[in-house]
Amino acid sequence: MRNLATTIMLMISFQFVYSQNLTNMFRKPGVIGDSLSQGFYGVTVEKKTQDWAYPVIVVKQANSSLTYNELKGPYVNLEDVLKGNCGVSCIASSIIGGNQKTYDPPTHAGITGADYTNVLKTSGTCEDITATKWVKEWYWATWYWYTYRWVQVPDCKKPDKFHQLGLRNSGTQIQIMEKIKPTFIFASVGANHVLCTALHTNLDCLDEARFKRDFNEVLVRLSRIGTIQGGVIFTVPNVTAIAYLENYRDPQGRSNYSGLKPFYRTSVSNPGQVLDSNEVAVIRNFLTMLNNEIRNKAAAYNYALADAELIFEDIRENGRPIRGPNNWSPGNAGANWPLPNKPGVFSLDGVHPNRYGHAVLANELIKAINQKYRFSIPLVDEYAAWYYDSLNRNPVDLKRFLSENIIGQAISWLINIFT
Repeated sequence: MRNLATTIMLMISFQFVYSQNLTNMFRKPGVIGDSLSQGFYGVTVEKKTQDWAYPVIVVKQANSSLTYNELKGPYVNLEDVLKGNCGVSCIASSIIGGNQKTYDPPTHAGITGADYTNVLKTSGTCEDITATKWVKEWYWATWYWYTYRWVQVPDCKKPDKFHQLGLRNSGTQIQIMEKIKPTFIFASVGANHVLCTALHTNLDCLDEARFKRDFNEVLVRLSRIGTIQGGVIFTVPNVTAIAYLENYRDPQGRSNYSGLKPFYRTSVSNPGQVLDSNEVAVIRNFLTMLNNEIRNKAAAYNYALADAELIFEDIRENGRPIRGPNNWSPGNAGANWPLPNKPGVFSLDGVHPNRYGHAVLANELIKAINQKYRFSIPLVDEYAAWYYDSLNRNPVDLKRFLSENIIGQAISWLINIFT
């Protein structure tokens, strides 16, 4: 009996210590990030999509919370428009954009389009807080001689609307973290350092030195915030395998006109509209460098690491099983946007997760956090996430819309002419 009582006391003690450690670490979570963290969804950010973004889910599962400036645009929710749930006035107000609620500062500072350079330099009021320019400053050199000298002053250009509405007057993402002093940090902002190649079908944005320099500086500055007890970061999936891109073979057999093109293009009229095999090889080499750097830094700073590159590859090759009550399944989710009888993890833009996709990513982060810090944060119910995902439950075949619907054909024609 004494041994049993001792065992029970040890179990209670362990559970108490675990609960205290989890509560302390997630007492004030903070987020730096990009569109994945902010909740960008075909092609906008709004309150409902922010609520299902992966940091919000993970923090909720850990019995904590985040604050973030709630958006209503800019731009539109493509799913709602195509399903007739957003009319003319809805579209107009969404394109203009705005805030439903704001915080100064928010604890969740992830912004669509951001990379580690933006984390350091882009605020809600300035595109680059370090930018300067030279201007003439006029002054009286003597009582009769009015002249000028050149002086260096800040060059504050207005940032994009996502930064304006997401950060407002609170500073850059790193400045916000330094203000709020989080106890746990979500620190993944690496995707746009390489995703830009897929979105623009060129290599102009690849800059290894800039990535390494700014990634390192962000982590150094985070390490100087004495309250941070832990964090999580994830690698970047193969951006040449996302649903946004599809294989294209030039009818004339030209190698630089063949490769990967955006799904919405019906043809390729110049090499700048496609990633050829040589460009794909360069991107994959850059991605290897980037992910190795992320893995090394995660270990150096004692962060949990979720290997999203391997996770995405597994979903692409094998699918993600969805299991409901009584073991019923709608099928395995693939690395695509949902189609009839074919669940998927992407939204209609072919780049960002849908509601179900965010639940999948959240679970992989929870697994990594639990393994690293020996927690038992409960996983999200992925079936429930699929069930309440309107795009998975009622899919939109966007490619069919663009090719067969007269409005879609007009949109496709405009895209091919003007982009």
